[in-house]
This record gives sequence, C-alpha cells and structure tokens, in this order.
Amino acid sequence: MQKPCVKSGECQLVDWRHPRPASDFQELTIFRFPFFLENLLVLGLYSLMFLMAGLWASLPSGMGIRSVPFWLICITLFFNYVFVIVDHTSRGFQHVPKLSGELVFPTHDPRLFTITGMTTCYFAFTSVGWDESSRPLRLIFTFFTYPLLFSFASVNRHFTVLLNPVRLIKSIIIFTASRYSPTFFLLQFVTGALLYFNIQRFGELSPWHLTWQVPITLTLLFLTFRALGVVINSQGPKLGIAVLQNEDTHIASLEREAEIRLSNFAMRLHRLARVHEYRKAFDLVQVFQNENHNKLDEHLYVRLCEWDDQRLTAMLGADLAERLLDNGETERALKIFRNSYDMAPTRFTFSSGTTLLLFCKVAKDRASQERLFECLQRFEEMFPNHPGLSAAMIQLATLALDQFNHQKIARDALAKAASNSPTITENEDYQRLMALCSA
Repeated sequence: MQKPCVKSGECQLVDWRHPRPASDFQELTIFRFPFFLENLLVLGLYSLMFLMAGLWASLPSGMGIRSVPFWLICITLFFNYVFVIVDHTSRGFQHVPKLSGELVFPTHDPRLFTITGMTTCYFAFTSVGWDESSRPLRLIFTFFTYPLLFSFASVNRHFTVLLNPVRLIKSIIIFTASRYSPTFFLLQFVTGALLYFNIQRFGELSPWHLTWQVPITLTLLFLTFRALGVVINSQGPKLGIAVLQNEDTHIASLEREAEIRLSNFAMRLHRLARVHEYRKAFDLVQVFQNENHNKLDEHLYVRLCEWDDQRLTAMLGADLAERLLDNGETERALKIFRNSYDMAPTRFTFSSGTTLLLFCKVAKDRASQERLFECLQRFEEMFPNHPGLSAAMIQLATLALDQFNHQKIARDALAKAASNSPTITENEDYQRLMALCSA
C-alpha cells in the first residue's frame, strides 16, 4: 500500500518497492556500533551467559565438566548472532535486527560448521608440531587469509566458495585494498591476543577477572565482526557479493538523482526559452543554483549548450565564468567565456563592468582578448554611468594599439576617458598610449 509523503514541496510515493532516498545514506560506524542500545542489551545478555558458563566451569572437576554443553550452547548462539552482524553490515544496514530465536537458531544454516572446520584446520596449520622455523610465515599467512575465508563463509551459505584458488588470490588482493582493512586487522589482532590469553589462563582467572574480561572480550568480538562486515560492504561488488547499499552505490544514486533533477529543470527552462522569457528563466536558474550550492552549474551549462536557442546558455555561461574566475580557475573561466560569448555576441554581458575589467587583466591569449576587445567597445552601453569607465577606455585603447592596431578606436577611447575624468591625462598609461597614437 502506498503512502503519500510531502517533501520539499513535492509529492513523493514511498513504499517497499522504492529504495530509500540517497540522502538517507549513513556511513557504517564501527566503534560506536557496540554502544547502540539494542547491542548493549545483547552484549549484556551474552556476557551474563558466558559469565555463568565460566563460573560453572571453575567449580570442582565433576561439576565443571557438566558445563560443556552450556558452553557449546553459548558459543553457538553467540556466533550465530555475529553471523547476523556480518551479514547485515555487509549488505549496508547500520543497525542489526532485534535479537530473536530466528536469528540465533537459523534453519539449515551450515556456516557454523564450515567455520568450525576451517578454524580447526588453521589451528592445526599453525601448531608447533610443524617445522618451527616456518611458523612465523604460517602465522602471517593465517593472519591475512583466515579473515577473508571467514568473510566468505559468513556471507555465503555454501562452503564451495572457498575452493576456488584463483578467486581466493584475487579476493585477498581486493580484501586488503579496502581502506577499512587496517582497522579490521588491528581489531582482529587485539581480539585474538585477548582470546589467546583468556584460553591459556582460563583455569587461573578469578570470578572478579571474569566479570570484566567477558564483556570486554565480547565487545571486541562485536567490533571485529562489525569491521569485517564493513570491509565486505565496501568491497562487496568486487568480491562478487551483493550489497544493498555502500558508499559507491550511494554516490551512484546521488548522481542518478541529480541527473533526474537536472533533466526536469532543463525541461522547465526550455518551455520558458521557447517563448523568449529569458530573464524569468535565468531567475529560476539562480534559485536552482542556490538550492544545489552551484554543484550542478557546469552540468546544466553542458545540457543547455545542446539547444538551438543559446541566449539563456550565454547568460548562464557568463555567470559560471565569473564564479570560476573568483575561485582562481582562470583557464576554465576564459574557455567558458569564449564559448558563451560566441553564442550571443551582441547580447553577451557580464554582471558588472568591474568583472569585465578583471577578465581583461587575466586574459593573455589572443582569442579571449579579441572577444574582450569587442565587449569593451560596448562598455558604456552595457554599464551606463559606471565609475570604471575611464579605466575601461584605457584598457580598450591598450588592446587597440598593442594587439589589434586600431588607432582610431584607441583615439576615441582615450578621448572618452579624458572627457569622463580629466585627471586621467596625468596617468602614465594614458600618456604612453597618446604617444603611440601621435607616432
């Protein structure tokens, strides 16, 4: 059933068939994950269970042996839940579903047996019974390959995915290339060291030590498996694992959303341009720029360049060129200025005469100077009563004499500069230009 939803003044339809808006994306957290309220409750429950199992095991031998089934239950339930953490995190979910019997007692889920067998093989591979000189290399190999195999076994319900050596080597490279891999390996090392210490000293730990070491160990395990899920999520498509949402899909969804928004807006502008409502259309462009923080200006400009009527495109190009110049992107600003000017030479205008003078100052290529030379000849028409008229006429005379050999234009410009500001005759540039005109 669809529910109408009003957002940003537009009606949207939201139901299970529509993906969440791109703006709803949240980067997966690692270190805050155990401290979500629902996870704190789950950690508290498992801590109590493992604490009871530990205290039961510390009883005299006959009673302690009877704790083995309870230990197996605790370990099975806990690892079934961390499979849920890895599974949901790898798909892109920030939160894990609430604890339930379906989560910790999955039907026909062989992953625990697969990982148990795999872990046993790795323990045998790194045991001291082999050549002792090769043990460091075996430990390094285990350190990098075990988490990868564990990740495959956690996400895929069939162990056959572990039997392809080509895919395995390729996946190791992809897995370790993630920017989250160092965090995962660090957590794995710390957690593994703490587990090793606890197992070695298990019979010597006092009830007091158990009360704080069990929650810390379980929290580190939560962090480790969460980090594993984050790594898989970031590299999922490359590993051949389907993800619902990650940073790459988020960026792609933003681009699709922007493309749709841009297309719809261009259609509105086209309707106005067809009836020559250029000023009204450009006012809409400015509103659009503010709403999108000028991030889509160049995309909109490229889209409008395809139109036959390019008057509006020239207006947007002038605005875009000015902003690029303000940002220090001189070459791009000049390129867009030239393209935009050629679209409507007789109607092209900057927002102010000061901006035109700034472009004259930075333009060193002849193509840009030719177009600015034409703009300066219309300076008084475009910017009547502008205080920089004299400076503009000096610039016009400079281009006329130094670049294009137009003495008449230069003399007229100098005369206009002198009549507008008599003191300009004392200016060195004015005197130099007058000398060239008299030569």
